[in-house]
Amino acid sequence: MVETVLTCSLCSFIIPRFLSQFQNWPLDLCCDLIQLANLLLKHIPFLRIAGIIVGLILFINARSFPLVWHISVLLPFGIVRCKYQILSLCHTLLLRPSATRHKAVVAQLESCCPVGANPFEFTATTRSWASPDETDWFGHVNNSTYAKARDAALAKFGLAAWPTFVNAGGWVTLASTHYHFLQEIPRFAGYEMNLSIGAWDHKWLYLVCRFTSLVPKQREDPASGKSKGSAILDQLTTIKESESGRSSDDDTTSTNPHSLPKDKSDGTTLHCFTVSRLCFKMGRITVPPAIVMACEGFSKPPETGSYSRRSPPPHWIHPHALRHASGSLDVYRRFLAGGWRDVAEDDRWWVEPLSGPTEERRRTNLTKLEVINRGVVGCLDIW
Repeated sequence: MVETVLTCSLCSFIIPRFLSQFQNWPLDLCCDLIQLANLLLKHIPFLRIAGIIVGLILFINARSFPLVWHISVLLPFGIVRCKYQILSLCHTLLLRPSATRHKAVVAQLESCCPVGANPFEFTATTRSWASPDETDWFGHVNNSTYAKARDAALAKFGLAAWPTFVNAGGWVTLASTHYHFLQEIPRFAGYEMNLSIGAWDHKWLYLVCRFTSLVPKQREDPASGKSKGSAILDQLTTIKESESGRSSDDDTTSTNPHSLPKDKSDGTTLHCFTVSRLCFKMGRITVPPAIVMACEGFSKPPETGSYSRRSPPPHWIHPHALRHASGSLDVYRRFLAGGWRDVAEDDRWWVEPLSGPTEERRRTNLTKLEVINRGVVGCLDIW
């Protein structure tokens, strides 16, 4: 018994003193490692040079780090998806009533909607540049970078065009994308991605994206006022017309029907042209694009003047009422998730805003854009 007491007393005295020696060992170890690294870098130039090279490589490839794509594409969607809850919490902390809180939150959400915008004139521009990690060994932007950059531009366009749909729980699903590469983008060059709506049907919406950059200025011939390149092209065109008896534009169109103009009249160069096919999903339910666009405020232009948030199109009262009903977005969600099917044909308010000249242009563009999908599907039996 006495031995047990003595042993316990010794342990209670020795062990704490022994452990106290290692109480700060992680911090001491880190300090020792830092001092050792500084000593090596000071006396061994090779390690210092190697550290600079490694740091430079990491800096150059920063845009290709893991999760960078997810942050640039998915994080904005997540923020908008939670915007209603975040704003509701802020108004709750201010001790506002439930009805007043929901009305104020919906008003803030609707302030981001493109009310009165023409769907064919609504565009979103995203600027980027050809960083070294996104170019190939020829010094041009590689093909996979076009898809990565387009994803970020598509996210920006979606949040600007369909904010309440995304906030209500909807998803924009990418089905396919067709790329037409026209001219390379050199390393370190800046470029723009311009997205616009091409057409839509009962299920699919077609988005058109153009990768463009400013055309560098050319030296002009003081005698003619034209650049040397333009003068040479004029001479070649004259010779070709005299030999063939027809213009070079007709000859180019007939021999290469897939060609597209690279240099536009506004001083930009078209590098790549893409067509993306999207659909809108509320859960597993597909929502027609016309309904989504009408709920966001898209409309054909009026006969006189223009629509705006202060002077919205006549149909705006319907989605506005759906979002304000019952003190939550549940009625709006149920409408998007299939409630629109229960609306009578004569009462479908989302048809008229996109009728008239907008409907005519939609049909014309849809005829052209559907050729891409039919051509790809028609080639599936080729081995």
